[in-house]
Amino acid sequence: MGVVVKWSVVLALAVFVLGVLIAVTGLHTNPLAGGAASIGVAILINIVVVFLALKQTSGENPYGKQLLNGALIGVIGGILIFLSSWLLLAVVFPDYLDEMRAGYTEWIEASGLPEAQMQKQLEAMENATPVSQSVPGLIGTFFTSLIVGAIVAIFQRKK
Repeated sequence: MGVVVKWSVVLALAVFVLGVLIAVTGLHTNPLAGGAASIGVAILINIVVVFLALKQTSGENPYGKQLLNGALIGVIGGILIFLSSWLLLAVVFPDYLDEMRAGYTEWIEASGLPEAQMQKQLEAMENATPVSQSVPGLIGTFFTSLIVGAIVAIFQRKK
C-alpha cells in the first residue's frame, strides 16, 4: 500500500504544480492552452505515474493486484487532485475563475458560433465553481488510472 500512496501523492503534486503554472502564466484564460492542452498534460502525468508505480511492484503482484493498485492510485490521487484543485481555485488564486470566464467569453464571442450555441457555452462558464471545475479531475484520474492500470498490468506483473 505504501507504493500506491506514494505514487498517488506524486500524481497529485505534479498536477497541482501544473495547475499553478497554468494560473501563474495566465494560460487559464485561453481555452486551448489552459483547457485542452492542460488536460492532455495531466493525462500524460497520470499515465507515467501509473506506469512507474506498477513497474515498481511488478515482481511481487499478479495481474489482479496490479489492476487494483492502478485503481487505488486513481481513487487516492483523484481525491487529492480534487482537494488541491479546489484549494487552487478557491484559496490560492481566487480570481482564477473570473479571469478564465473573461478569456473564454472573448474566445467564444470571436469564434463565430451561432448565437444559441454561444449563449449555452457562456451560461456553462457562468455556472463554473471551484467544486464543479475540480470534479472532472477526480473522475478523469480514476478512469485514466484504471484503464492505464489494466493495460500496464498485462506487462508489469508477477509471472
